[in-house]
Amino acid sequence: MKESTKGFLSGLAAYSLWGIFPIYWKFLKEVNPFEIVFHRIIWSFLFLNLILLLQRQLRETLSYLKDKKILKYFLLSSLMIGSNWFLYIWAVNTGKILETSLGYYMAPIFNVLLGRIVLKEKMTKGRAIAFTIVVIALLNMILGLNHLPWVSVILAITFSYYGFLRKNGKLGSIQGLFVETLVMGIPSFLLIIYLSFIHKSSFLTINYKIDTLLILSGPATAIPLLTFAYAARRLQFITLGIMQYIAPTIAFFIGAFLYKEPLNFKYLITFILIWIALIIYILDSYIIIYRYKKN
Repeated sequence: MKESTKGFLSGLAAYSLWGIFPIYWKFLKEVNPFEIVFHRIIWSFLFLNLILLLQRQLRETLSYLKDKKILKYFLLSSLMIGSNWFLYIWAVNTGKILETSLGYYMAPIFNVLLGRIVLKEKMTKGRAIAFTIVVIALLNMILGLNHLPWVSVILAITFSYYGFLRKNGKLGSIQGLFVETLVMGIPSFLLIIYLSFIHKSSFLTINYKIDTLLILSGPATAIPLLTFAYAARRLQFITLGIMQYIAPTIAFFIGAFLYKEPLNFKYLITFILIWIALIIYILDSYIIIYRYKKN
């Protein structure tokens, strides 16, 4: 099998697993979202610790913590990903899967805005049009449904800013997530102990299925990241960029058809506008890469 084919299958596996994540978290709907995130952090840290030990990269990864600049980036990225995880899990278990899907659709467009504001990057006409359409989609939600899809907006912002921080963090995906879970691990462990002390912990108190799912949330977090890292080394950037929309698309169908979340005409128009914006964004990205290679 060709390396590109292996990369494509690995990328497909990663984004498909991320796409079906709502089903996993639905099985934990009786657990407080904060407690789920605490366990996700702890078990991810332990699993990644094992992975880095097997790869003989643990000592090297820990050595990066001596660099204050790197540590600063990862303190901020930990805050972003921790907030993103909590809001995502809360939204899934309160019947807002469609809003999470919308948020991850919008994230790439927010990346463009972040690059314009923070890095002073020039915004191409195509991306300016795509961003304008996203704004129109949000206005449609506000005027048509009388509310801002704040879950979608916050998920898009936190995920975009997280990506920005990770880009400047100078660590690989596995090493970076290990450092982030290490940073968040101590307070998470203390809070799990506290929940147990006040008899509000779901771990080891409800049933073995809940306990197993909480423990497996670590591997469930890390395994798609491992397959993604494998794909990233073997696929072109534009291919990987297009594949990222697999996850929110799967989530959209899960929310609309499996869990029967309401999808009225105004909501559907918003999604259609976002899809149009993404098509423009993808085409614009392809043109930029093509011109770069040509020159």
